[in-house]
Amino acid sequence: MSLADKIAQLNMPVVLPGEPGSSAGATPADQERYARGGFQHQNLVLGPGGGFFGLVNESLFGSFDPEQPKTPKEQAERHNALQKLALASEHRIPLLQISEGTHGSIGPGSTIFPEGLGLGATWSPELVGHVYGVVGAEARAVGIHAISTITAELNRDPRYGRAIWSFSEDPYLTSRYVEALVPAAQADLHTGAVVSLCTFPAESPNVGGLEGSSIELGERELRNVHLPPWRAGSAAGSLMTEAGEQTIDGIPVHGSPKYLTEVLRDELGFRGVVIANGFETMITDRVATTPAQAGALALDAGIDIALAWHAAFLTGLVEAVRTGAIDQTLIDRAVRRILTLKERLGLFENPYADPARAQAVVNQPAHRRIALQAARESMTLLRNEGGLLPLHHRRIAVIGPNADDARNLLGEYSAWPTFHAVPTILDRLKATGRQITHAKGCATTGTDRSGVAAAVKAAKNADVAVVVLGEEVKGGYFNPGRTNGELADIASLDLTGVQQELLEAVHHTGTPVVLVLVNGRPLSVTWAAEHIPAILEAWLPGEQGAQAVADVLTGAVDPSGRLPITVPRSVGQLPMYYNSKGARARAGTYVDIPSTPLYPFGHGLSYTSFALSNVRLSADRITGTGRTEIRAEVRNTGQRTGTAVVQLYVTDDESSVVVPEIQLRGFAKVSLAPGAHASIKIPVRADDLALIDAGLDRVVEPGTFTLRVGTSAAALPHTLQLTVI
Repeated sequence: MSLADKIAQLNMPVVLPGEPGSSAGATPADQERYARGGFQHQNLVLGPGGGFFGLVNESLFGSFDPEQPKTPKEQAERHNALQKLALASEHRIPLLQISEGTHGSIGPGSTIFPEGLGLGATWSPELVGHVYGVVGAEARAVGIHAISTITAELNRDPRYGRAIWSFSEDPYLTSRYVEALVPAAQADLHTGAVVSLCTFPAESPNVGGLEGSSIELGERELRNVHLPPWRAGSAAGSLMTEAGEQTIDGIPVHGSPKYLTEVLRDELGFRGVVIANGFETMITDRVATTPAQAGALALDAGIDIALAWHAAFLTGLVEAVRTGAIDQTLIDRAVRRILTLKERLGLFENPYADPARAQAVVNQPAHRRIALQAARESMTLLRNEGGLLPLHHRRIAVIGPNADDARNLLGEYSAWPTFHAVPTILDRLKATGRQITHAKGCATTGTDRSGVAAAVKAAKNADVAVVVLGEEVKGGYFNPGRTNGELADIASLDLTGVQQELLEAVHHTGTPVVLVLVNGRPLSVTWAAEHIPAILEAWLPGEQGAQAVADVLTGAVDPSGRLPITVPRSVGQLPMYYNSKGARARAGTYVDIPSTPLYPFGHGLSYTSFALSNVRLSADRITGTGRTEIRAEVRNTGQRTGTAVVQLYVTDDESSVVVPEIQLRGFAKVSLAPGAHASIKIPVRADDLALIDAGLDRVVEPGTFTLRVGTSAAALPHTLQLTVI
């Protein structure tokens, strides 16, 4: 292979129409030229390309509607046509197709699941595995080989727009999801899609919660808190990851052999390819002065694939080889990794998708049922004073900007168009047979109050008002009204626009109010927590979200979601997470507000009640390589079927370094009929008690540990002692 052939294998460009800087290569003719070889970028004529990123994302996440969106069958046919061109070239190397799969394949018509914290709120790694099994199968059916933006990062600053993709603030819970979803999505690598975990090793918590701002973390904090999900992903067989674009303690990840080779490959055992999209940050941060220097640093660090058209990995690499800044063996290393992945995917033997199968697989009824289950289990009841829910009322006023908006239920990075009907919350409540009146009231943003009067009138004439508020995420990057998502960081966690005024106006009618939140980040709804009797956190619940909301509101389904993130009272409390250290965990109040969260990590209510009894350890002394388990009895003491989520938190009573006051180290989720009981077991391994010591080694120190069992990080009535010898 010539140098141009090799460099082409390292580039899998973003070809999204309308994407800034991507016009070169965005047309079908350009794509075909790149696939067969002969595409010219500046003065570099490239051999047959390595593949593409986001080829099926022709609407740019719904930023605009394509004139003729491709069906799953047509997506497969397009991928096949490009493969045929690549395989007719001299070296007969198949293309690798990568696309987003955050909470569903991005191909139009694909099944759309709850996003980020919605999946995190299920507290069910098994269910999350089922979800990503579908995502991988639907992606591969149309010819996508790797699904990206599956976020192993923690959500440690909800102001950050890209945190919308994260499952939780907690490393243990996130690790359980990652280790379940990786093998489920990848399947046997011939029927599933490779999981690209994002973004290594972290892009948050960044200064100010702003996109691209630096991360100021100590080495111990990074290893102890942020690396566990990546360790779990590598152990589960993840074969792709994306390099972070930020600097960490002044070190640009894109140019760091320490992070991308020593930590990722040597320490965590990663054996896949690293994709990247932030070469220019090394130049803007003045670590490199030219694209050639940036490309050389990135290649040496361990980056294998460039997304979009980056001069650093095109003409920059040619220049770096010409001047001797890099040895061509580094290019060979990256090419070898890419070809190895293509071989493991079986692309040399079977590069084509089956168009008829694609049409049959995508969004089939079984997949929609999993989406409904995930949406139902994501529903998190934060407050239910006086037992207002489930609704027994006949006349219901449905109010708010997200009540009759199906697209806001779908979240960011979702397939568009859907090719199948997606109902709104208003639609599904109407289908319950109740007497429904509707008033939008206001938009999610802006100052237009003209609809508030109609909302007040509707509430006065109803037995109960369901007010559906929250965020706007639809419309991709180019929707100026977006309040969350990539490139949509925010400085406040309060309700945007005049939504708070609408909520207060409806409350003042005297009609009981149920607040339903549709959002991808925790919102500081402090006033509502004091004045609104019932609050349901619906997150971004996906295409079946409206049905799930209606099911929970009417009592057809018990709310079983639990918070995977702490809900603060004010943005002024950030950073705020349950597993803080020392004085912060034991802090008193601020002058103006309490220091405690509005709702704690792990919190969530049910329509029934549970009793936890006979909590004990199978062994209260273990070795540094041993294990024990929490055993307990759970009984449903109420009148309805419901789901309990029993949680285990650990405190290290004496440690050589300061560790968080409490850390989640296990949980059990069990559904019970009225009066029924079940025995639960939560395993505790010595390895779960490990810490990163002063020498940055991961060790299990002997001593005593306090184990606390309960229903949230703030409700832990049962205490046990464990000794590690």
